[in-house]
Amino acid sequence: MQFAGSAMTAMQENMHQNVSRYVSMPQLKKYFDVSNIYVLAKLRILVFPWLQKNWHRHVDRDATGQVSGHKSPRDDSNAPDLYIPCMALVSYVIAIGLVVGRLGVFHPEDLGFAASSAVGIIVFEVLLVKTFCYLLSVGADMQFLDVVAYSGYKFVATIAVVLLKPWAPWWLSWSAFAYFGFALAFFMIRSMRHALIPESSAVMGVNVHRKRRIHFLFVIAMMQFLYIWVLIQYKTPV
Repeated sequence: MQFAGSAMTAMQENMHQNVSRYVSMPQLKKYFDVSNIYVLAKLRILVFPWLQKNWHRHVDRDATGQVSGHKSPRDDSNAPDLYIPCMALVSYVIAIGLVVGRLGVFHPEDLGFAASSAVGIIVFEVLLVKTFCYLLSVGADMQFLDVVAYSGYKFVATIAVVLLKPWAPWWLSWSAFAYFGFALAFFMIRSMRHALIPESSAVMGVNVHRKRRIHFLFVIAMMQFLYIWVLIQYKTPV
């Protein structure tokens, strides 16, 4: 028992060191600093983004009044978090399991396939966004975990479509797909706009890449339809 406990402790320390090598643990904890009020507000923004008027993030200031970073999600509903994406990802996998189980074609490996597909889409989107940010020399204010969070919000919309698809009339499920696709695209544009298209670039001659950045942001938004369509595919009875 003592040996097993020592091995477990060593494993946890090794995991902590490996994670800390790439991500600051205090920074990671900030993405999980949420409240019930924040979660409800963020879900409202995701479902009805057109009702949100202010999309600017709030900043923290040090004792001298200088900007030291952004406020945590608990204090700013526009801040990206990882709590909702993580919970939505798990709920998405469970929803897929419930649907295929209700259709009588469930197999345990379906859950693994759904989870790996979801994670694969996040990895692909994050790499795509960061690559283009590097090529266009933009997005310095947007952290890696910000992109992960924004990418993970798509599972909130996907869950609704997954649960509607097998039982709702075809027109209702496709209407839900169209609505949540546009809602997610609108959310991505408004949330990432200030990082990808700085206001200073609006001045003529300051940034010759402004048009490319706008096109890139539009591509990110429109690809949400493709991601949702891939995620709502599952086995059906033959």
